[in-house]
Amino acid sequence: MPRALEIYFDYRSPFAYLLSEVIEEVATRHGVTPVWKPVDLHVLADSDQPAYGPSKAAYVVTDARRTAEYYGVPILPPQPFPVSSNLALRTAIVARQHDAFDAFHRAVFRAAWVEQRDIGSEAVLADVIRGVGGDPAAWLARARSLDVDDRLREFSTEARERKVFGVPTMLLDGEMFWGVDSLPQLEWRLAGSPPRRRAG
Repeated sequence: MPRALEIYFDYRSPFAYLLSEVIEEVATRHGVTPVWKPVDLHVLADSDQPAYGPSKAAYVVTDARRTAEYYGVPILPPQPFPVSSNLALRTAIVARQHDAFDAFHRAVFRAAWVEQRDIGSEAVLADVIRGVGGDPAAWLARARSLDVDDRLREFSTEARERKVFGVPTMLLDGEMFWGVDSLPQLEWRLAGSPPRRRAG
């Protein structure tokens, strides 16, 4: 039975987008099944203060572009930025109920981070839903329901209880790997490689 690799994400994160573009190859190579779990970063935050000061924010932009270049993945900053992702995250839950999560998930990430579209817009989400074969009116109405909102909050609370503090966060057998830059260590763990020892 394939091992489950849990991945907490928010469409607001450029690094969650980058991970979504490269993780499937790693997962297939090692026989694991990625289980994507949407979280609202506002719930994970310890305060209402901005996550980044100006210097760190500038570095994050540079690092995201460099990481995209390293993996050969396109990236452009969404317009507007920062991204409003709550409705898209709720709609991802609906997409899973219709067995269309994978297609919706990739399309939303690319709409934001490649096509520079406003995924906080119902019109943009309707286009994405239509593109994966869904009914925009029905899906969006369902996404706005209280039980789907509760489900998103459950995922977010679960993540916080498991000490997840940001996205993307991957958990393999309870071991946490934060950020796309931890992918080499995740793959090393998946391969069951022995601990490395420096000579001398």
